[in-house]
This record gives sequence, structure tokens and C-alpha cells, in this order.
Amino acid sequence: MKKLYVVLLIVLLTPVAVYAWNDCPYGLLDDPFPGQCPRYLDSNQNQVCDHSESPSSTIQNNSSTTSPATNTSLNSNLISDTLEANSTPTESYNLIPLAVTTLILYLISYLLYLESYLQRKVFYTIWKYVLLASFALAGATGLILVVFINYGIHSSWNLTIDFWHAEFAIIMAVSTFLHLHLYWKHVKRIFKK
Repeated sequence: MKKLYVVLLIVLLTPVAVYAWNDCPYGLLDDPFPGQCPRYLDSNQNQVCDHSESPSSTIQNNSSTTSPATNTSLNSNLISDTLEANSTPTESYNLIPLAVTTLILYLISYLLYLESYLQRKVFYTIWKYVLLASFALAGATGLILVVFINYGIHSSWNLTIDFWHAEFAIIMAVSTFLHLHLYWKHVKRIFKK
């Protein structure tokens, strides 16, 4: 019966992970030229990264019927307005997709463990390393951010490092709860004392 619940959880959580990803891997919205990330792409020449454009802004840009001279001045005004609006950028982190994906991977490995395809030691070791790696990467990116902030270093990498710091922290938080599930008996003993 326990296996059935695990399979059911996997089936129910998979659509959330599949449909929740945005096109921009850094969660930027209307990223102006020259772009905050190394994946900047502008195929329609509107001075905004194609990965960060919302579908509605792409349709509006394609249906524009202004002359080239007017369009250039509109683009330059749009760029300056966007740069001012993005001086303190707000990012969208992948909380739900990462949390659900990590949970799905855990449930799949747990199901393999219950079916005896994975040994207990291997199953526990995998999730120890996931927790350790996410902790180390969140800590390292956090230290880099502290250096950037303390010394006033402003570059296009600030947003990238901030984004990855948050992403690794999400994985770390979820894997911490999974770690508590793995060592629940030990945790109960701690609180009984």
C-alpha cells in the first residue's frame, strides 16, 4: 500500500514540475540590451532578450505598424525606461518547480528503495550528497554575494549569482526536510530528551 501512495504522489506532482518552467533560465522579465545574462538573444531586433519577453509583449512588438524612425525612438525610450525600472531588479525564482522536481526525484528513489532496486546505504548516500552539494553551492554563492555587496562590485554576474544562490537554497531546504524523513527516528530521540 505504501508503494501505491508513492506512485500516486509522483503522478500527481509531475505536471506541476513540467508546466511551471519559464523560458528565461534566470527568471528575468524584459531584459534590455546588452542583457544581464550570457544567454542574451534578440532575434526580432527589439533590444529585449527573447527569452525574457512575455508572449503578450512579443505579439505587441510584431504587430507594431510604426515607421522605422519612430520605431527606433520608441525603442530607445523603451530601453531607458526599462533600465530605470530594472535598476533594482526583481527576480522570479523557481520555487515550486525545483521543490516539486526534488520531491519527485526523492519519491522515485524511495520507490526504488522500497522495491529493493536500491540498497539502503546507496539511497541514504544519494540524499546526503544532494543535501551537502546544495548546502555547499548555496554557501559559496552566498559568500560571493557578500563580497560583491561589501565591496560595491556591480556587474552582470550579480543577478546570475543571486539567482543561483536562491535556486540552490531552495533545493537545500527541500532536501533538509527529506533528510528529516530519512532520519526521523533519530530526530524523535532528540526531542524526547
